[in-house]
Amino acid sequence: MGTDACEECEELRGLHRGDQTVSRKQSWSSRLVAETLRDLARGATYADASIRMRKVTGRTRTRTQPVPGSARPTYTGSRLARNAWHIAADWCETFSPVLWGHVEAELVAGNGRDSEERERLWLAGTPNPTPMMVLIDDIPINARFVDEDGANSSRRDYFVLVVAEVAWGQTVRDTIDRQLRLRLVRAYPSNDHHAYKLLFDELGYTPDFILADAGKGLMKAVADFYKGGITFVPSLFHVRAAVEKGLFETQGAWVRASTRAPKELRGDVGSHLAGLRKKNLTTMTVPEWSGWWNDLEALLSSIGAPVEPTRRRRKNYEQAIADILPTLAALPQLPVSTGGVEVAIRKRIEPMLTNRAHAFANLERTNRLFDLVVCDDYGLFDDIGLVVSLLRTDSADNHGWSTPLRAVADRQPPKTPARGKPYSSLRDQQLLRDITRAKGLA
Repeated sequence: MGTDACEECEELRGLHRGDQTVSRKQSWSSRLVAETLRDLARGATYADASIRMRKVTGRTRTRTQPVPGSARPTYTGSRLARNAWHIAADWCETFSPVLWGHVEAELVAGNGRDSEERERLWLAGTPNPTPMMVLIDDIPINARFVDEDGANSSRRDYFVLVVAEVAWGQTVRDTIDRQLRLRLVRAYPSNDHHAYKLLFDELGYTPDFILADAGKGLMKAVADFYKGGITFVPSLFHVRAAVEKGLFETQGAWVRASTRAPKELRGDVGSHLAGLRKKNLTTMTVPEWSGWWNDLEALLSSIGAPVEPTRRRRKNYEQAIADILPTLAALPQLPVSTGGVEVAIRKRIEPMLTNRAHAFANLERTNRLFDLVVCDDYGLFDDIGLVVSLLRTDSADNHGWSTPLRAVADRQPPKTPARGKPYSSLRDQQLLRDITRAKGLA
């Protein structure tokens, strides 16, 4: 009496023992919210996640009858239906910090243990075979539109900055296994030094190595924030891409199979560039590295091609690579390319951006969505029961209440933006500088 079968859980439930709601004033169960957050973390749009929720529960947030006493008796809630995406967006805003707080605490604890091990080895005068290393890459988001003259145009909208950590494994046949895991993903209006300083500040520790493209904003942020306390490793992928681009700008260094065929590097030039790989770089001395550039310039001169485009790249990268050659010789297990980060971007970040990158407008909510991506990469959503437990624990700790909805909603600025466009904190360059200044990082 008073029991019924639960097909999902394969157990008997009491008459009054249904799924617990996620918090007071919410009619949705903790499990439904947990599953929706998982779907968002894996690329589902706010709208798709909300539609799934409504199908599962058979409910809708729209009003099917006119509001009693409304000045607009024909208002049946059709516009509310178009705003159904706010359900999942609200859950992201409210409950992502709960899950991210759990994952971040474990990541910070792991960083603390790694820092203690680094200190112990340093005091013992022993080399550290598993240094703390982060890889950084960014994704430019461009907006395409038709300008006043009717021509197709584009502008840089905002950037997504991605930080991945090297997680060292066991030593197998004198080779230390390593994996990359996402550590921090942030969307900012720019990728200048202000954005990277905020990124480093949130990272919360000083790594031994930073591997990235040697962009001006990043390099300035590294110099200002760490003040020489880390070793910067230029990404070999970006170095090679820059040199290759310079060669394609050099008349005589490339050929075409036909008038309509794409450019191809001359065989001898392409062979020389192919030598720019990790296997060769980790065994090079500084003189040999300079010799590689000398040989490239001599080759270009011998075929009558100008060397100036290549010399500009040499000025940017020769000394930067020369500075780390001794380190690479001592620690050949270090990665020298951001290829692993780009794989993570394709698998984890791009599904969040495909066909909707232009629609993100709120700085804080967007970054809370990216926190869910890191949680999923960490493996949190592999155990949906743990996610439900975290949501319930947070609710109990706050006497059943959750954060008020729309607490991070953008406010319209006093002055109307240019051309009447709605305000977007994700595109507010001044806001980025104000936050940096408020944190004492400017």
